[in-house]
Amino acid sequence: MQGNNEAKYRLLPNIGTNFIAIVISALIGLWLTRYLIQHLGVAAYGMIPLVTQVVTYLDLFSMAIRNTVGRFVAIHFNRQEDEQSNIYFNTALFSVITICLLLCIPVVIITALLTLIFNIPEGHEADARWLFFLVTLSSFLVAITSPFLVSTLIRHRFDLSNSVRILSKLFRVVILVLCFKYLSVSLKYVGWSYCGMASLTLISSMWLTIRLTPQLRIGWKSFRWYAFRQMVGMSSWMTINQVGTLLYLSTDLIIINIFLGPKQCGRYGPLVLLVSLLSMLGTAISNVFTPIAYEYIAQKQEDALARHAKRSTKFMGLIIALPIGLFCGFSTPVLTQWLGTSFADLSPLMWLLVGPCIINITVRPLFSIYRGMNKVKVPAIVILAGGITNVLLSILLVKYTGLGLYGVALASVFCLTSKNLLFTPIYVAHQLGQSKHAFFEGMVPATVMAILLSLAGLGLSRIYDLSSLARLCIAAVPLVIVYLLICYWAAINKEDRRFLLSVLRRR
Repeated sequence: MQGNNEAKYRLLPNIGTNFIAIVISALIGLWLTRYLIQHLGVAAYGMIPLVTQVVTYLDLFSMAIRNTVGRFVAIHFNRQEDEQSNIYFNTALFSVITICLLLCIPVVIITALLTLIFNIPEGHEADARWLFFLVTLSSFLVAITSPFLVSTLIRHRFDLSNSVRILSKLFRVVILVLCFKYLSVSLKYVGWSYCGMASLTLISSMWLTIRLTPQLRIGWKSFRWYAFRQMVGMSSWMTINQVGTLLYLSTDLIIINIFLGPKQCGRYGPLVLLVSLLSMLGTAISNVFTPIAYEYIAQKQEDALARHAKRSTKFMGLIIALPIGLFCGFSTPVLTQWLGTSFADLSPLMWLLVGPCIINITVRPLFSIYRGMNKVKVPAIVILAGGITNVLLSILLVKYTGLGLYGVALASVFCLTSKNLLFTPIYVAHQLGQSKHAFFEGMVPATVMAILLSLAGLGLSRIYDLSSLARLCIAAVPLVIVYLLICYWAAINKEDRRFLLSVLRRR
């Protein structure tokens, strides 16, 4: 139990460091989006989010193993089985390297045929090929990095992994700005900036692995086929799960590019980035809860795991409701200040895309439960079916209804939110022997708080002139203070407050 107690006392500072890291990453991403649109134009900028979405499909083969290595290494590490931890670590590492090498051939073919597959702005054909090739190369480097990230996970050192993340993003910005200023404004330099960021992340993560977990030593002789089969056995369903997830999250820009053209892709892309940043925040916070869940699973403490899952979803929801409410409530001034007046008409689209994140992100901590318990088959089938439905519905709404960008958004919101509202919490509750309504308790206060905050922000934006960044920040401050007070005194119960105070006192 000592490990669980120590993990509990590291929970709040880990959430704090993750939150700070995501805020900094978000600020970098928001500034970079504006910078790229101003220098490249809307149509050329649209190629960047489009290419990153396409590349995620090539990353599927290695992503499955990457998603399972943390589970196997963490469980054996918590059982003090260093040899087994080392075997799973090296098996994952050399499997990912091999897969990346094999994927080089299809990458070259797709790069050559890129202009035949997508609508590319005139005059940017060669640069678009370079962008695709370099972004794919950077994704391979990220894939190779993933086994090394296990060290910060099992040691609960999210402050270090977040520092690496921030420095890498800043390094990317430096490369991009210098290239644009002293060489030329080109999509290919966007690709080079991705490679620079991925390279720094890989080198830093390898160094952290040596310092934090010297038990994990790189060596191909530690590769074991039985470990590979176990990870593939679990990752086969994880791959299906990931395919379904990509069909939910990484098809909208492809459909928009094919049916609506590159300019509309450039208008939709920044909002996809906003949802992606919120998703990153949710992932960063849920990653804090994940190693604690794995410890309970390793020690077979199902009752403690259920309590941990309930508290995790409640805290996750209340944390994520704050940025969601602010973005929705201040959608028009945010779009105007961020991207310019030409994007202000997309305010309803921001509500449509960002609002449902309160459900889709709140359930994130529950994913680690069924993954840790290796109960991934049923979720994979459900997610794949929903993803296929999302693609078909998106095409129908865009092609036959004239809804345009809103058709793609409606399909995604309906399919993804339905899955996360009606399936995920009920399935995890069943696996833990809880009532099917067990995890809705944590989702209700977060949803109510997000709605109230959104309406308050909308009211302020209608009453006051928020046409400057300073006024926007001044209007947000009292809302944040009132939100935090209501959360503490009304949205969480006495037991949750006692838990928070115990963590604060220990710190």
